[in-house]
Amino acid sequence: MKKTVTDKTRQKNSKKAVKSTASRKEYKQSKKQDIQIEQTSSNMYGILTKVLLTIVLMLVAIVFIFVSGAFNISEIIVEGNSKISDEQIISFSEIEKGTNLFAISKKEIIGKIKENSYVGDIQVKRCLPDKIKLVIEEREPEFALQLANSFVYMNRQGYILEISNNEPTVPLILGCTTDLSNVKENHRLDETDLQKMNMVIKIMEMAKNQEMQNLITKIDISHEKNYTIYLDAERKIAYLGDGTDLNTRFLYIKAILKEQQGKAGEIFVNVDLNSEYVYFAEENG
Repeated sequence: MKKTVTDKTRQKNSKKAVKSTASRKEYKQSKKQDIQIEQTSSNMYGILTKVLLTIVLMLVAIVFIFVSGAFNISEIIVEGNSKISDEQIISFSEIEKGTNLFAISKKEIIGKIKENSYVGDIQVKRCLPDKIKLVIEEREPEFALQLANSFVYMNRQGYILEISNNEPTVPLILGCTTDLSNVKENHRLDETDLQKMNMVIKIMEMAKNQEMQNLITKIDISHEKNYTIYLDAERKIAYLGDGTDLNTRFLYIKAILKEQQGKAGEIFVNVDLNSEYVYFAEENG
């Protein structure tokens, strides 16, 4: 009987010990969680403090930039221009000295300067503390169209640069479909003419390879199956065909110019080079 009581007592004591151990573990875990929460809160507070401090410093810097005269523009530098003067570019930009360097909009400046048809690409650079640089890439007049008694100058991309009474020193393009009565500076040729201009550029590049580019005075693009070049100084016209195998065709033209020097006439290289002969037809009289 005593033994039974003792066993029961031991069991009760064992259960109490287990409960006591479990309680201690729960207490430790709870304490650990509390410490982690406190550490997390402390870290968050530290991060927020740093963020707020950074924002305050940034605001102070911004205020300093706009209030301090140290960043007011004192000089406007223009580079890359030859056709357009520095004064014209600065006038188009509408930048005024004394304006805060960071108060200007690069996009707006570029848009204003590009109103000049001779201006292609532009870079606007802030040069700390008080200078601004405008780097200009100008469009070059490479071809011209005749408009009544005037001439329309354009670049190889078909941008209209200028309408002038001055006789062109660049090749005159004949046979355009663009409505010239509506031609304006900074506008482009119509899509059909722009596609043909790609062939015109190839023709001029091939002529340059043969050192003949200065001989070409006019290019007729009326018929895309038969581009025609005028060599006024040589008193000759050359028919190129659709522009295929230009290198070979220009070699023939160069040879004929040498052989038929001083004679006016027409050069026919618009033939099938594999089965037909290139020939020169001298002008009668």
